[in-house]
Amino acid sequence: MRPVPRWPPWLGARVRRALAAGAAVAVAALAFGWPHWRAQPLAAAVTLVCCGGFAVAGGLFAAGRTGRRTGAAFVAAAAAWAVTWAAAWNTGAAPLVSVFAQSVFFLAIGIGVLLYPAGRLEGAAAKPWTAAAVVIMIGGQALLCAVSRPAWNGFAASVTWPVLRPDHQAFHGVQRGLAGAMTVLAGALVVILVARLQRTGRLDRALTVPVAVAVTFGVTGALAVQSTLIGSDAELADVLDVYLFQGVFATVLPLAFLGAALRARLAELIVAERMQRLLVAPVSVARVRGALRTVLGDGDLDLWMWADGGYVDVDGRRMRDAPGGAAGRWRHEVRTSGGEPLATVDLAAALRDHEPLVEAALVAGGRALETVRLQAAAQANLERAREARERLVRVQAAERERLAADLKHSARQRLHDLEEMLVRLEVAAADPRAREQAGTCRRELTEAVAELEALARGMHPAILADAGLAPAMELVASRTAVPVHLDLPADRFPPEIESTLYFALCEALTNAVKHARADAIHLTVRTGPDEIAAEVRDDGVGGAAPDPGGGLAGLTDRIRALRGRVTVQSPPGEGTMVRIVLPSGDGA
Repeated sequence: MRPVPRWPPWLGARVRRALAAGAAVAVAALAFGWPHWRAQPLAAAVTLVCCGGFAVAGGLFAAGRTGRRTGAAFVAAAAAWAVTWAAAWNTGAAPLVSVFAQSVFFLAIGIGVLLYPAGRLEGAAAKPWTAAAVVIMIGGQALLCAVSRPAWNGFAASVTWPVLRPDHQAFHGVQRGLAGAMTVLAGALVVILVARLQRTGRLDRALTVPVAVAVTFGVTGALAVQSTLIGSDAELADVLDVYLFQGVFATVLPLAFLGAALRARLAELIVAERMQRLLVAPVSVARVRGALRTVLGDGDLDLWMWADGGYVDVDGRRMRDAPGGAAGRWRHEVRTSGGEPLATVDLAAALRDHEPLVEAALVAGGRALETVRLQAAAQANLERAREARERLVRVQAAERERLAADLKHSARQRLHDLEEMLVRLEVAAADPRAREQAGTCRRELTEAVAELEALARGMHPAILADAGLAPAMELVASRTAVPVHLDLPADRFPPEIESTLYFALCEALTNAVKHARADAIHLTVRTGPDEIAAEVRDDGVGGAAPDPGGGLAGLTDRIRALRGRVTVQSPPGEGTMVRIVLPSGDGA
């Protein structure tokens, strides 16, 4: 039998702690202001609700996963507000404690606002503002006490007061100066928040705009009420009324922050729902990445899956750079329920402040991530096979070039030396039959040298290695039976790319001459930042179809080995176009 839960699900430990903090602050406010509340029951009810609600909202915000320090600052502000009502006792040090508690109240609110949502003082102006606020709110209040008597502030003459040099005129001057400084301070706070809006992303902006509006409203109201005490000696009732109205205006702030927290929680639920909706079958690594990009608003988001002891991208390539990622980016590791690596997500650094939102998206996509793990492993194996084929092509190209050079510089030279020896033998031979045999050997040797040179050219033409693709293709075009119109760049490419493209173009030209019955052939090569595109187009009979054992099939295999692609368009009667695309080789 399942045990009956002691608390309802919505009344968890965090909520209970927030309610307890609110109740404690409300009781403290009741105790500190009791002499005033006895005659002002309505004001007492409003204050206790606002003060306790302030603490509850701050406690709930502090219990969340975003804005914890802001929530803690608001709880401290609520406690300071409760202490502010100690002025109602109007005896001993209670009024002095009250005026400084009021300063702490506003200081804690300002710092809490600046800590949101990152939990730290961000930006060049946040820390200077905080330092200025401490000097103005605490130091200004100390200066005001030093040049005044308690009666001028609305308190009994017998209370404890740190008066140093009372001066009525100086008192009102400090009052006005302090009010002006507080106005500038409040305006600067609003400016900082507005400036942040321009630098923040879509997610931060949605949470910060309501806060900026609430700060503007609350600060404006509090300053307007405070101004009623400037220019004349105050009465205790006036001071307590100011405390009441300032607290009511300030209550708007934690409510706005609590609303932002609820909105953030709602955003998490919406993100989870959108992930579920986007991840329809068939699920793939690319589809999961696309869904995460959509719901998190980061078009550069990347996803690597754990496979065979390392992370691979959507194409199965190994992640080679440092685990920390690039500047301005944040890498978040995803693990299975058993604690094993599952994936790594590369996100914009601004999303670090919205980690709960990211977690909601990843949890919603968790089953899909588990599903595509095997797919990523298979893709990684396929990628290893591709890399092996690519290395083989590179080795073959290099070996072909080496053999051609050896034939040209070593074997051919020896055969030429042998040919010269036969010439001398033929001249020196006295026997006509021997002379004839030497001449026959020399002619056979000359033919063999010619065949060897042709073989060397077929392996790797010297002009290709020395001058590049364009001169090599010009030489091929000049020997082709059909007119070939060339449009080639003078660029040089990596040897394996240049060699593969050369032989592929030669194969395409050969097919056009043999099978297309064309009157003209157009050969074009275009280079881009990431790839090289070549086209061989003829005006022949068309209808070409790749034969599994034919030249086009072999051409396609060579190109694919270097991560390229070949497309053939050959409608009957409209000629044939062979398009070859290869990576430029810069990222190899």
